[in-house]
Amino acid sequence: MSDALPPPATAGRRASLWLITAAMVLVVGLKSYAAPWGLPGWHVLGWPLLAAGIYLAHRVGPVNWFRATVLLAWLMGVLHFTRIDGDTGDTHALELVFSLGIGVLVVPALAAKYWLREPLDYSWFYGRWSPRMWLWLPAGFALAFGFMWLYFQVLTPTLHHSWPLPAGQEGRTEAMWRLFWGCNFVGVWDELAFINFVFVLFARHFRFGEANLAQAVFFTSFLHEMAFVGWGPVVIYVFALVQGLTYKTTRSLFYIVVLHLMIDTILFYMIVNRWYPGWGWHP
Repeated sequence: MSDALPPPATAGRRASLWLITAAMVLVVGLKSYAAPWGLPGWHVLGWPLLAAGIYLAHRVGPVNWFRATVLLAWLMGVLHFTRIDGDTGDTHALELVFSLGIGVLVVPALAAKYWLREPLDYSWFYGRWSPRMWLWLPAGFALAFGFMWLYFQVLTPTLHHSWPLPAGQEGRTEAMWRLFWGCNFVGVWDELAFINFVFVLFARHFRFGEANLAQAVFFTSFLHEMAFVGWGPVVIYVFALVQGLTYKTTRSLFYIVVLHLMIDTILFYMIVNRWYPGWGWHP
């Protein structure tokens, strides 16, 4: 990320941002939920908002903001037509690797480099970790454990059903390993897609606060569709805001990936303990 602040956004550019952000909620975040008024899906309302946001971006400029909105539309299209859930079967795993890996990471990275002429950051390391960064790792872990326990045990006790595991002993170990590696794959992907791609594009055209609020909607919409139902949107939105702030502060993609994988370890632990009580130590 550049240290230079972007110029103040015009009203038209800000309107295009929030039209596209609202479209992400409808096209991806609610795609598996019944829509009102007999509509075939929420996406019917989302596509016009997306088209309006792109058109407005084209009208108000600059050209790279318009092109950024096209890349964001590509992201939404890929996510809409990809089955996003907690299934860890071979076929679904390959679908996710192809769609999320190539479709959302490789294609936009190439487009940013050769079409936008503004490559994505990939700022994996940025100087030495400060004492505050080291302290935030155990503090963040403790806070995440508390929130996850509350989420799984109290707020949404059926949440673990989003990640189906076998009821009997047969195939249990293999399923747990698949879940573990799946959580880690999605965790790394989340940061590359929503922080290194979406947030970086937003931060080039909007001040940090607005860019972070918008990227957190993208982040939350995807994970809500994947598994985090009930109180999930609130929990994930706060987490996404913290990740955006952490990236801005540390300038280290590796650091936020480490944070995310620590939390995914807690997520794995909570899911497995809900399916198999007593599997591991649990308060």
